[in-house]
Amino acid sequence: MLEGMDTNDLLPFDLNVRGELTRAIAELGRAPSNEQLAQRLDADVIAVEQSLRQLHDAHALQLHPHRCAPWVVHPFALSPGSCWVETSGRGWWANCLYCGMGIAAALNEDVSIHTRIGGEREPIVVHVCGGEVQETELLFHLSTPVREWWDNVIHACASFQPFHSEVDVEDWCARHGLPRGAVVPIQQMWRFAADWYGSYLEKQWRKRSVAETKALFEKHGFEGDFWRLS
Repeated sequence: MLEGMDTNDLLPFDLNVRGELTRAIAELGRAPSNEQLAQRLDADVIAVEQSLRQLHDAHALQLHPHRCAPWVVHPFALSPGSCWVETSGRGWWANCLYCGMGIAAALNEDVSIHTRIGGEREPIVVHVCGGEVQETELLFHLSTPVREWWDNVIHACASFQPFHSEVDVEDWCARHGLPRGAVVPIQQMWRFAADWYGSYLEKQWRKRSVAETKALFEKHGFEGDFWRLS
């Protein structure tokens, strides 16, 4: 999922909060409390919570409705998602396979991503080893167009699923009454995830501008109305 598509300005403290929160989730496998996050930042909890709301408004993370607690800090999900991502000793939830691959990229580790074809019955495991996806025959279908992702980011992530073939995608869309969007080879989606999330655990986290996002889309061949940002 993309952050940085909103024009709201973020202060350096906000960027530090986002970066430290992401690193804490990678380390702990869950989000720290707001008090624990404030301690990690050597900051006041009121300032941290104000910053979390700023980050939410800027589409840099998603808070729970009606309370100031992180719900999704891409690529990590903080409640059970459609994917379970694990290394040899740790694990995290992700809301879609793209985010699962984003976790692999951010960690720069070999991972196994447990999910299901079309979010239905058939379980699969996608392996990222040595910086490459091993299940090269898979396709990734994104049902919701980019410009609608942050209208309901949880639904958008849920509508992104792996498939064996384009025929399977068509059948799935008809069965569930969901639109056919973009169908992307899994390796192409992995390369994009690696570019997007590869630096997310670095100290100097920042959100991308609209221009930077467009340039990254073009680099990976994501063109046409589906990929339009607004």
